[in-house]
Amino acid sequence: QHDLALQARRTDGAFDVTVQPLWQLYAQAQKEGRLPRPEHVAQTQKRVGWERLQVSAERITLAQPGMGVSLNGIAQGYAADVVKAVLQAHGIAHAQIDAGETTLLGQAPGGLPWTLAVESVNKSSPVLRMDGRAIATSSDAHTAFSADHVNHHILNPHTGYSPAHWASVTVLAPCCVMADALTKVFFMSSPQQLHATAQAWGVDVLAQRKHG
Repeated sequence: QHDLALQARRTDGAFDVTVQPLWQLYAQAQKEGRLPRPEHVAQTQKRVGWERLQVSAERITLAQPGMGVSLNGIAQGYAADVVKAVLQAHGIAHAQIDAGETTLLGQAPGGLPWTLAVESVNKSSPVLRMDGRAIATSSDAHTAFSADHVNHHILNPHTGYSPAHWASVTVLAPCCVMADALTKVFFMSSPQQLHATAQAWGVDVLAQRKHG
C-alpha cells in the first residue's frame, strides 16, 4: 500500500491503479464495435481516484461503488524483481529475466553487455546497451481500442482518455517495478515535460512519438 500510494502521490495521480473502471468501459465498447460516449467516459472517470483506495493486511477497501483496481501497470515489473532476487539467492550470476518487463543479472553470453532492442513504431528499432538497470516499455501497439491506436489501454486517470503524445515509452530504472510504473507517468508527460520529469526521478527515458 505504501509503495502504491507513494507512487500515486509523487506522480500527482498520473500512476493510479484505480483506472480499472475506465479500462472496462473501453473494453465493453470495443466488443460492441464502438468507442464509449463522452458522457460515459466522464461518469466513469469520477470513479477513479487512488485516494479512495485503502489497503491493510486484512482487507482492501474501495470507498465508492463501482471502483476497481488493476495492477497490470506494476505487477510485471514487481514479478521480475522478485525472480531476480530468487536467482541471486541461489547464486545465479548471469541472467535475463523477462516477466513482461525485463531485469538483468551480470553479462550476456560471451561476457558481453546485455543489448536490447525496443519495438519501433517505424522501420528502425532503437537498440540499448544495458548498464545493469531494469527496463520497462509501455506501448499503444498491442492493446488498442480503435484502429488508429489513438485510444488504447494506457488511460489518463485525470481525463479518462489515452494521452496523445506517445506511441511507446521505455524507462530504465534501478528496479523493474519502478520502471514499470513510470512508463505510465511518462506517457502522461508532454514532450516539454519529459526531460525534467526524467531528471526528477533519476531515470532514463526513450519516448517514441505517434509517427516515429
